[in-house]
Amino acid sequence: MKYPGVNTFAITFYFILWVLPGMVYGQSDTASPSGREGKPEADTGTSVHALFAGLGGGSNMIYLGSTISQGNPFYSAGITYGYRNRLFISGSASHLASISPFVAFYSLSGSYSRTFNSWFDISAVISGYHAPESLQQTVFNDFAFVNLTAGFDWKLVYTKLSVGDLISDENSLFLQIRNSRYFETPEFFNGKALITFDPNINILFGRLIKIVTTTGVTRYGNSPPFRHLKKEPGNIIKSYSYTFGLMDLEFSLPVSFSYNNLTIEIEPGYIMPLHSNSYYPSPQGFSFNVNSYIRIF
Repeated sequence: MKYPGVNTFAITFYFILWVLPGMVYGQSDTASPSGREGKPEADTGTSVHALFAGLGGGSNMIYLGSTISQGNPFYSAGITYGYRNRLFISGSASHLASISPFVAFYSLSGSYSRTFNSWFDISAVISGYHAPESLQQTVFNDFAFVNLTAGFDWKLVYTKLSVGDLISDENSLFLQIRNSRYFETPEFFNGKALITFDPNINILFGRLIKIVTTTGVTRYGNSPPFRHLKKEPGNIIKSYSYTFGLMDLEFSLPVSFSYNNLTIEIEPGYIMPLHSNSYYPSPQGFSFNVNSYIRIF
């Protein structure tokens, strides 16, 4: 199968490097939900309930191959409730630099996860995003995202296969393949602290817009389904259509420091778009996020 606007050698190389090893080898120490999911550790022991508060920010908020923050830095505050280390409900508010009103959008999400054995787990997430009416045209339209994930622990590599449906003015299907290698340092500061690492690569497939020009040139781009379709002047466009294909490769290296009930995480990342239409530019290059969580109980 040939994907639009993608170098065949690059696809083959990354498939061999990241996907095939995940089918052969394994990862031994991936029990931490924070390492796998990037959310606060909720190893509650005998505790049924848990509550976390968090602050975070970054250079660019990238979501499903698109920039929600329009390339601007963002700052967020949120709260998460956990029940029996399986069910989580989270709410957050986010501010985008140079954009008014101060709270640019809100989000609410619920997730459920279950580990069946040492090598297989599943999770389901539903999230909703709302922006004020004044930002519906410039930031994004309200949308929701439903995602189902299966995780496979191969001892050296932890693989997540995710299928998601984004619900907005138009629905859009996404497929993600994420391979990571979580590990942590021995505990220190009298057993109260540790550092974790979770280097990973994410391969994203989704809906691309296909544009054929009057000169016969075909180009592909990512038109975010939660933003209005932007069209080029009609005198150079012959047709618009949609196709499902490879959107981008995303690399990141979350590093977390945990001490008692506090966790601080930094996450440098790099995104490489794999389509060719500059009229629908996707975020590319380096990004940097910082998050902190504190467990209230």
